[in-house]
Amino acid sequence: MKILSMKTAALGLALGAMLGTPGQGVAQTSLSLAEAQEQAIEKAYAMERALIDVEVAKRDVKELLATGLPQVTGSVDFNHFVDIPTQVVPASSFDPSASEDMVLEFSFGTTQSLTAGLNATQLIFSGSYLVGVQAAKVLADAKDLAVERTAVETRRMVAESYATALAARANVATLDKALTLVAQSESELRAMAEEGFLESVDADRLTLTRQTLEQQLGTARLQAELTAKLLLFQCGLPVNSNVELTDALEELTQAKVPAAVQAQLNLSSVPSLQEQQQYLALAELDVKNRRAEGLPQIAGFYSTSQQAFRDPDFPVLEDQNNWYPNQIVGLSMSMPVWTSFGGRQRVEKAKLQVLNAQSGYRQMVEATKLEFDNAKATFLDAEAALRNARQQRDLASRILERIEAGHKEGVRSSFELNDAQNQLIESEGNLIGAQLAWLNAQQRLIASNPQP
Repeated sequence: MKILSMKTAALGLALGAMLGTPGQGVAQTSLSLAEAQEQAIEKAYAMERALIDVEVAKRDVKELLATGLPQVTGSVDFNHFVDIPTQVVPASSFDPSASEDMVLEFSFGTTQSLTAGLNATQLIFSGSYLVGVQAAKVLADAKDLAVERTAVETRRMVAESYATALAARANVATLDKALTLVAQSESELRAMAEEGFLESVDADRLTLTRQTLEQQLGTARLQAELTAKLLLFQCGLPVNSNVELTDALEELTQAKVPAAVQAQLNLSSVPSLQEQQQYLALAELDVKNRRAEGLPQIAGFYSTSQQAFRDPDFPVLEDQNNWYPNQIVGLSMSMPVWTSFGGRQRVEKAKLQVLNAQSGYRQMVEATKLEFDNAKATFLDAEAALRNARQQRDLASRILERIEAGHKEGVRSSFELNDAQNQLIESEGNLIGAQLAWLNAQQRLIASNPQP
């Protein structure tokens, strides 16, 4: 008997870190697919970090703009000379009759000095500053697009987890139904074997089947629990909440065919491509920045300070509380004159980075087209498989109805009835798998062309 198989290894790795001791109070959460996606947009960890990155980028723009506005710094310097510096001069400077090798020693100054001042600067022109402001704004736009890209990815991921959780629960119901039928058949065959109408080996085979189904049912129930926790985790909700999924596989797979099936791929609406365009623009701005490094940088400055000199060893100076002012205003200009072609090499290297970004963008465009074509083909194939699985389920149901009627009339055996029941259960399991594949293919197609 073929029953839908779930990938427990991957789920175990994804959820291993989340499973812990459940709390005393466990919240109840009801979620439809649309509600789960909206919850994820608001609370998912990836969305949270993407929005933080946007705020950081905005602060970067403001921080860079501030560097071009007036900058004022204050300073206070205090000096205490343990030894006052000594100066020497030739003695002949004061006494022409003194010998040429004779020097006079002078120690002058005070033991303490205090300087307090303010310094103001204003950037007047800087090519790198102008380009840097443009680059910061482009980067901020790229972060906004990263939020849109993350939203598309989050919606798809949550939809796939929701569908997987529904499939896991449906799988539990299918296995439980199969186990009930096998246990009933086993009981009947065991009774017939005890009466001598059958060999006990037939009952033993069903015993093996029942034991296998019991083990599969236990695994399926664990999978259903894990997939529900994974869904909560991806929605940014507490993983130990009790979640009730209000949508059903059959309802979701009755939805309209995504518009992306008939629509043409709109490259300008794909957030990842738009984001890549911004990074290409950043590479081009880097070329401008390297060129701007060769332009002069001009700044104006104003500096004022007050100085006081004190010598506590000479009390007579304590009454001299004079502060000596000092003011400077001016312009400063700097520019590279000769860099031994280092500046040129930096420009050429930046141009190569532009070529690299252009290549990456072209590759992404082609990859986006390929993904859209693959997603459309996969969806159409999944739609055909779903249609076929429904037909097979309906056919198996009709066969079972006819055999049940014949069994009641005594013209059909219990073995035929058991085989028909198994075929129906197998077809229901296949239908669950086809529904899951259809929903995943649908979300992949939507994500490949988010705004057709």
